[in-house]
Amino acid sequence: MKYRLGTGLKIKDKGETVSLVCPKCENRVKFSVFSNIENRLNSNFPFIDTKNVYFLVCPKCAAVYTVDEIKGKTFETGEKLSIGNFDFKTLKEFHNGRL
Repeated sequence: MKYRLGTGLKIKDKGETVSLVCPKCENRVKFSVFSNIENRLNSNFPFIDTKNVYFLVCPKCAAVYTVDEIKGKTFETGEKLSIGNFDFKTLKEFHNGRL
């Protein structure tokens, strides 16, 4: 399976969360938080829609989860408690149109 975590070339390290339970391996760990930019074309003005994509990586099992952009921006300002166990979202599989 392939996943897309933004369209930018640079992935930025945003720090570590407080101790959370990984849904996959069920260990209590501090997830590493990263961000990337995602650009999308619009048919209306502004023609390019840019947003940040935030994702977390488990240091034990390498599971990857994403969180809402609002939660990621709040975490980036220093609110370590803005990301909790109920904020994890599984990644959507990426289809590039090829079979």
